[in-house]
Amino acid sequence: MSQAGSISGGGGGSGTLSTLTGNSGGAVSPTGGNINVVGSGNITVTGNPGTSTLTIADSGGGGFTWHEITGTSSGMAVNNGYIANNAGLVTLTLPASAALGSVIEVAGKGSGGWSIAQNSGQTIHFGAQNSTTGAGGSIASTLQYDTIRIVCTTADTDFVVLSSVGNLTVV
Repeated sequence: MSQAGSISGGGGGSGTLSTLTGNSGGAVSPTGGNINVVGSGNITVTGNPGTSTLTIADSGGGGFTWHEITGTSSGMAVNNGYIANNAGLVTLTLPASAALGSVIEVAGKGSGGWSIAQNSGQTIHFGAQNSTTGAGGSIASTLQYDTIRIVCTTADTDFVVLSSVGNLTVV
């Protein structure tokens, strides 16, 4: 995920770079005929200043990690994606703790499909449908390659489906 930063121009003409800074720190500024790059915080710099190839990356927690689940069950973590890949049903359980705005995604791969189980007090809202609150509620795929993207709208308890592919079953 990229983070916003700012560029301030040096004295004069177009194409002149004085300083480039990101929200996570670090700076890019000209030094003589080269560009001097300094990373800080979660900013990493790969390559040599003054060369034609330079990579600046921000690993400040904005990334999204995907996990292939080949067993029949797994807990989930916020801001992670899961690929359900088993011939039997893969049951994925929502995290007990989720901050407002946390996102979770699931993609089907195996023929058994997937189901998202809930913890006590949790509900998944899918359009006009709401899952049964608590451990008895769930939302599940009906076909192999169904997908879902959900966001936490009330810390720890309420999740809303942002997008989906397939005809999902809400219990």
